[in-house]
Amino acid sequence: MNLKGIIAANKAAVDTGDWKRGEIPRSKWPSRRAKAKAYKYGPLYQWRVISFQAAGHDCRVLLLFNEAKRIFRATLGVTMGGETTVLCDYEYHASEPGWHCHARCGDVVTINPAHNRFGSIRLPKASAPHRRAEFNHVKQPLSAQTAFNCAISIFKIDRVEGLV
Repeated sequence: MNLKGIIAANKAAVDTGDWKRGEIPRSKWPSRRAKAKAYKYGPLYQWRVISFQAAGHDCRVLLLFNEAKRIFRATLGVTMGGETTVLCDYEYHASEPGWHCHARCGDVVTINPAHNRFGSIRLPKASAPHRRAEFNHVKQPLSAQTAFNCAISIFKIDRVEGLV
C-alpha cells in the first residue's frame, strides 16, 4: 500500500482528537527514534492528531497550526511496530512560495521510518509556479476550524465506511 492507496481507501474508526497546545505526547505520534524536541512547540502553536484505519493500516494525521506565523502542516503517517512512518507533509509557511507537499510514494513497508523526508518529492518544486499561494482553504482564511477541514479534505478522511 502506498500514499495514493491510503488516501483513496475508505476510512474506519476515525478519532478526530482535539486542538491542544504544548508538548505532543509520544503515544499520539509514536517514534523511538525522534528526539524530544520533535514533540515540543511554543505556546502559539496548536496541534491535533486525527487517527483512523485505512486499508488495514493504523494511520494518523498530525496537524500543526500557528495562525500568527501563518504556518500549517498536516503530516500523514502510518504506525507499524511502534514507529510512525511519514508518507506526506502538506504545508504552508510564509518562508516558501505557496502550498506544497513532501510526498514519499513508495510502498509503506519499504519506507524507512527513520527518514522523515529523505527520498520524498516536493510538489510543486520550490522554483515552479504555485497555484495556491494564499493562506486560506476553500476561499476562507485559515483558522483552527478551516485547518482541520483542510486536512480532512486533503487526506479524504471524510470517506468513512458506513456513511453516505
